[in-house]
Amino acid sequence: MRHRPSLPLLFSLLFGLAACGSEAPIVAPADSGPAVDASALTDVATRSDAPSVFDVGNATDVPSVIDVGNDSGAPSDAATPPRDGPLPGLGAVSGACGTLRSMLRSPAPSLVENALGFMAGERYDRLLLSAGGRRLYDTPNAGGSSTESEVFSYEVLYRCEDAALVATETEVMYQPADDAGANSITDLLVSIGGERVGVSVTRAYRPIPMVLTEANARDLLRTKLVGINRSSMRVLPAQRWVKQILHVFAVDMSAAQAVSRAWASLDAATRADTIVLVTVTRGGGFIYCNPDPALGSECPSL
Repeated sequence: MRHRPSLPLLFSLLFGLAACGSEAPIVAPADSGPAVDASALTDVATRSDAPSVFDVGNATDVPSVIDVGNDSGAPSDAATPPRDGPLPGLGAVSGACGTLRSMLRSPAPSLVENALGFMAGERYDRLLLSAGGRRLYDTPNAGGSSTESEVFSYEVLYRCEDAALVATETEVMYQPADDAGANSITDLLVSIGGERVGVSVTRAYRPIPMVLTEANARDLLRTKLVGINRSSMRVLPAQRWVKQILHVFAVDMSAAQAVSRAWASLDAATRADTIVLVTVTRGGGFIYCNPDPALGSECPSL
């Protein structure tokens, strides 16, 4: 049975509504998000723990990006970098970042520069690496003492290009060896923007007081690029990549400039469509020499 409210109660309700005033309540739009206190937001540039960034050199001497030819074949979403700036990690990454995706479908070769700096007190600690970096750290390569450069090649690509590790050096499969040319292999296979990309890593370095000359750099690049072209022919279809990156770690800006000049002097067949990524290091002697010097320091002189 339904009870009617008494008249005194109705009068009380009406009186209470009138006392609320004539202003309409403020209603948030249906699509508005939760309120945010602007004072709680911190600009990364002002954070005391933000990594320092150093200049990779005079842009008039060595452009940070050189693209030779028409890149109209790039994916439609390639022009949009995955984020503003690199992901955090061990070492400070600066320079060109988020640029390689737009080059993956281009038939032209490219040269790109960025930088990686380490500070005294930092440690080459497995736990400070990404999941892919830890996997490379734990995996024996096919020979040599290049583990550090391969680990940090992946770290730079992961932090700048959203790369995901697909296969390590010993997991990439090739056709049987033959006598048609060098049976070169690539160092790692990654995915960038959903595209498989082979990565070969090298180091532009000579111990002090020796200097890496343009001729030295040309010999290094020619050997590595010819090997890249050969491994691209030999990789099995299931792992075939759209392009390869030759990742060159340069011990200083002088070495990076020698690499840039040498690359420009190579013939088109050798450069092919390979992206050459030159990463200039500071305080990264452990990438080049053994025994490893502390992070933040360079290799000792002879």
